[in-house]
Amino acid sequence: MRASATMTRTVIVIPPEVTLDLAWGLMQTHRIRHLPVTRSGQLLGMLSDRDVLLHSSVGGDGVIFVPQTPVGAAMSPAPFTISSDTSVGTIVRLFTERKIDAAPVLSDNGRIVGMVTTTDLLLLLLEHKEAQPIPFEW
Repeated sequence: MRASATMTRTVIVIPPEVTLDLAWGLMQTHRIRHLPVTRSGQLLGMLSDRDVLLHSSVGGDGVIFVPQTPVGAAMSPAPFTISSDTSVGTIVRLFTERKIDAAPVLSDNGRIVGMVTTTDLLLLLLEHKEAQPIPFEW
């Protein structure tokens, strides 16, 4: 099975000039944890919810204050990417080795055509193994 069978095809992207508070709002509204950062269709970086939280603070009342810092200052530059013909096994291995939870899927010309996340991989596992017990040995 290839990445194209498991990826999210509708990907929300943001430019690096957008502020973290607006990006956080998008993440909350769309219930996503990663936003590719692009300019003119080219991938510049990846913003994760962890990146946002690292630049934020928590008030005494537990409310998270997300600053108006540009996304470009908080994103991870040059993110790990995959192609639509990358196998699911390779994706799982690379996610585990690199300790990442998402990868943009790029076309041959470098455009984002989708995104594979750990959630996509878990849903794929659920589809194929839903009725089977966990193979624990006692």
